Amino acid sequence: MDGFINLNKPSGPSSQWAVSQIKRLLHVKAGHCGTLDPMAQGVLPLCLGKATRLSEYVMGRGKTYLAGLVFGIVTDSYDAAGQVLAEKDASSLTQAQIEALLPSFVGRVMQRPPAVSALKQGGVPLYKRVLRGEEVQVAARPVQFYRVELVDFQPGPRAHCRLLVECGQGAYIRSLAHDLGQALGCGAHLDFLQRSQVGAFRLEESYTVEQVAEMAAAEDFSFLIPMEQALSHLPGWTCREADLTAIAHGNDLPWSGPETPAGDLTVRTPQGKLAAVGHVTAESTLVLDKVLLEVEAFQQPRRYGVYAIGNFDGLHLGHRALLRRAYRRKRELGTKSALVTFSPHPLTLITGTPPPLLLSERLKRELAREHLGMDGVIALPFTPELMHSTPEAFVDRVLVEQLQAKEVVVGYNFTFGDRGAGKAETLVQLCAARGLRVTVIDEVRGPYGSVSASNIRRRLLEGDLTAANAMLGYWFTLDGTVKNGGFPIDPQQVRPPAGWYAARLSLKRESRPAAVRLTADRLLLPRDSALEERRVLVHFGLCLGTDLTPEEAEAQAAAWLAAQPEGVEWR
Repeated sequence: MDGFINLNKPSGPSSQWAVSQIKRLLHVKAGHCGTLDPMAQGVLPLCLGKATRLSEYVMGRGKTYLAGLVFGIVTDSYDAAGQVLAEKDASSLTQAQIEALLPSFVGRVMQRPPAVSALKQGGVPLYKRVLRGEEVQVAARPVQFYRVELVDFQPGPRAHCRLLVECGQGAYIRSLAHDLGQALGCGAHLDFLQRSQVGAFRLEESYTVEQVAEMAAAEDFSFLIPMEQALSHLPGWTCREADLTAIAHGNDLPWSGPETPAGDLTVRTPQGKLAAVGHVTAESTLVLDKVLLEVEAFQQPRRYGVYAIGNFDGLHLGHRALLRRAYRRKRELGTKSALVTFSPHPLTLITGTPPPLLLSERLKRELAREHLGMDGVIALPFTPELMHSTPEAFVDRVLVEQLQAKEVVVGYNFTFGDRGAGKAETLVQLCAARGLRVTVIDEVRGPYGSVSASNIRRRLLEGDLTAANAMLGYWFTLDGTVKNGGFPIDPQQVRPPAGWYAARLSLKRESRPAAVRLTADRLLLPRDSALEERRVLVHFGLCLGTDLTPEEAEAQAAAWLAAQPEGVEWR
């Protein structure tokens, strides 16, 4: 299930509560496109399935709010949920005074977000720092207000007004209320907030969680907004049938449109389906930033002699042992082999939460084909029906009917069927009865314990790159298209702590050493025009620390990288 839901969040619960409700109802990976404070109500666009990769294109659109302000009371959170810091009689406040000040808040203004907010410093939300009693300094930043109008005003010691606000991404209505109160000399805080629009998502066309539940129970999924519709505000380009394979593999294309668009554009198949989102460079190259099309979606299934089946998160040394066996068997049989994985990750449906990824899907495909000898990569849809199937039904429908498998290789901890009823030994027995050969690969252990995705994730989060890289069998890698000296990190992507790192940058066949800086949500690369608008693979070798100047980081990275063998990042 891929698309968006225009959800009407009630006042009280958090945005994450709304996401978890939809995950539970629909058994699908989900996220939101811009949080609403618990006190706020109204439009909360949610993204499902593949659409979770497109949240930024909805999040950045204009927003409309109806805000209620109480004058004469200042709180630490700038809203009614905070602790009162100051009080003052606002009886002398007039409607004319408010209307005279509002124009000064329209346009591009500098705004200081509330200290009690989800913004992060050093990877920690500000509100958590406040709860711990830390002193929080929040820098002002530029935000855009298109319209701030007074709807009504009620005078009194605790005067009240309502404002109609239209603004861009990153603007805090709580800060607007606080700043207006300070400018008027009496203080103010927000006591009501309703978001009525985010781009094309309007309140009058939204659904409550209860409505979504009723419709889903009746198998009515008309609440789902197609990805093509949600991104219709972007310019679009329809590719040729001959381009589909290149697009599915994430390859850049020469731009052949009638004119060069500025900014993002959608790439659609000849049938009108969303295939990717990208941008056109000054050199007339279409760079694909988000690839949604999968080869299996438009090509007839290709039959392989040997299938390696699993989740393969990270393609670590344990997975490599499994793939080496598949490679050896294909050579012995004179056939071809394919890696078979599942989309979304099974834990997304089983637990309702997708696990942090060690490797992007695009990198997984490239590594499997280019470095591990797989002839194909197949992502089978992991549906509620597949999740609840019996072990016998899984073997018959997936292995026998869909893949037409003759030989299968799995890991020692492979499970399948409802509630993991089928184990590796079960698979051997069921397949033997159907004439299929199954090879089970034993656990791989090393100096850091069992080689597993969970162990590697833990080591990465602790900043132990030595252990993580040793178990991966290559240097931990992030990839993205560079814009303004860096690229954003997928929220689902696991990564080491923020700081400076010695790394190698791969650009197609070229590799270069570098010092890179990882923040909570972005990877910053050396300023180099040759990197801009190009896809770069960043291989992390060593954590250098946090309290370094760029010059110190560059010197330490150069010294350490010079001692490393060429090509060690993909060993």
